[in-house]
Amino acid sequence: MTALYSYSTGTVSVAADGTTVTGVGPIWTGTNARPGDILQIGDFQSIITDVTDMTHLVIPPWGGGVQSAAAYKIWQVSPQRFAGAQAMQSVNDLVAALDTSGFFVFVGTTETVPDPSLGDDGQYAFQPTTGKTWAKVAGVWTFLGIYKAFQLLGAWSGVTAYAAGDVVTLSGSSYVCVLDHTNHTPPNVTYWQLLASKGDTGATGSTGAAGTNGTNGAGYGGTSTTSLAIGTGSKAFTTQAGLAYANGARVRASSAANTSNWMEGRVTYSGTTLTMTSDKVGGSGTLADWNLNVVGEPGAGDLSSANNLSDVASAATAATNLGVVRYAAAQSLTAANRTQARSNISAALRGQLWGLTLSAAGGNGTAGIAAGEAADSTAADLMVLASAITKTTSNWAVGSGNGGMMTSALAGNSWYNAWLIKRPDTGVVDFVWDLVANGSTNISSLASGAYTEFRRIGCMKTDGSNFWVAFTQVGDKFLWAVPTQDDTSAVGTTAALVRLNVPPAQVDAEIFGLGVNTASGTTWAITSPDQTDTLPSTAFFTGIVGAASVNVTYSQTVRTNASGQIRKRASAASTTIYINTFSWIDRRGRDA
Repeated sequence: MTALYSYSTGTVSVAADGTTVTGVGPIWTGTNARPGDILQIGDFQSIITDVTDMTHLVIPPWGGGVQSAAAYKIWQVSPQRFAGAQAMQSVNDLVAALDTSGFFVFVGTTETVPDPSLGDDGQYAFQPTTGKTWAKVAGVWTFLGIYKAFQLLGAWSGVTAYAAGDVVTLSGSSYVCVLDHTNHTPPNVTYWQLLASKGDTGATGSTGAAGTNGTNGAGYGGTSTTSLAIGTGSKAFTTQAGLAYANGARVRASSAANTSNWMEGRVTYSGTTLTMTSDKVGGSGTLADWNLNVVGEPGAGDLSSANNLSDVASAATAATNLGVVRYAAAQSLTAANRTQARSNISAALRGQLWGLTLSAAGGNGTAGIAAGEAADSTAADLMVLASAITKTTSNWAVGSGNGGMMTSALAGNSWYNAWLIKRPDTGVVDFVWDLVANGSTNISSLASGAYTEFRRIGCMKTDGSNFWVAFTQVGDKFLWAVPTQDDTSAVGTTAALVRLNVPPAQVDAEIFGLGVNTASGTTWAITSPDQTDTLPSTAFFTGIVGAASVNVTYSQTVRTNASGQIRKRASAASTTIYINTFSWIDRRGRDA
């Protein structure tokens, strides 16, 4: 038994109780949907009352709820599909289509003309294999022509069987076949029709300059023996006639003897005169051996090696783009730029210290630091104190007038290192004191370790009241406001070390005093612990007693050891040497 036919292309949408069904993708006009067919969506069905167009149907109010983009089926059961009148109408429509004017009669591959018994006036006959077309006029098939795309077969060959519409080339021309054949050479008009022919040979162009583009046409190049000085501005060259230069071309004239000597610019050319407006040059001199050549137009921002970058539009921008540091003007540098710049000049920074003079009036806990600059201890950066500041012996806080002590436990009669410090992240430069014995390690505790650059710029001492001992400073020389007497003890032929009132470091101490012994001719000496311990004699001494118990004064500069000590020794026992400290010279790392 034959199953029912259905149609289900696309999807449908319908509102609850709606009477219009909208389709996406279907073609409902024609035989796919007819009034009387059944529309089914899911388990619900409705009869189709009308087919509006290919995407719209009319139904009674839909009872299956809202449906959107739903699958469907149209059961083709309309009575219209089985009515005899409808079926006969369909047959009539088909016959009418077959009898339509212009309906083609096909011609077989073995036939040369259409069958005369077929077709009516106004109909056409077509042979697909050849593209030939006929029309029937007054009961006779009339040939209209060949309607077929060209077949491009390349160069003509005597062994190829050609059909109408084939295209070949021969001797620079192309031909289309108009009659099937083999081995009939173009341009045989029975079989071939000219499609395109080779053009006539053009006139010979003018002769170019010798050695440029040969003799087949105008060329560039050219030479000139005009004596001209290299420079900018208008330059007129006498050269060959018939060159290819057009007005506005850019030309370079270079010396045949030395191509480093040249000038270039745009030109005008007429007869044997080529006039250049020179705007770029290389080398110098007045020359008469010019070779002329066309060159490209310089691009935007074009630079010449001969100008050594003097022709850049913005030196500052160029330096930033290249990541280099300029000295001619202020420049904003990235962190990486600054690090590299410091690395590049670290050798020059090492030992740099200027200004930063310390001073203390004594009797209080305030000291001053003058403006200045110093390389940090690793020579990686330059720390600049732009203006003078003061610090007190309170706990350290950044800024002038605030405390400067690393710790609040200030000790009396103690030496303190004075440090210049810097935060690399902000560039802030400040000052701090720390006990000499503590070294620089405590600086890392300031501001959570932000002050990573530092340099010792001197030493200062407290008195028994925890005030600064008064001193002044000029350069590297520190001068006590009141000299101190550091030793009055006797010494004999065995050397003894004496601690001076100077920083516990190697400095050049300036001392003075006197030596006394009851025996005339006694010699005594004060030396640096870095020197060889030598028994004083008339050949080596600081002082000599000329007569018994006669005081002999002296003054001397002597280097201390790292503990601030010097050495004393005499040629006889019971020699009293008075040692007073006047000042000291602290190189503060410059000689490191």
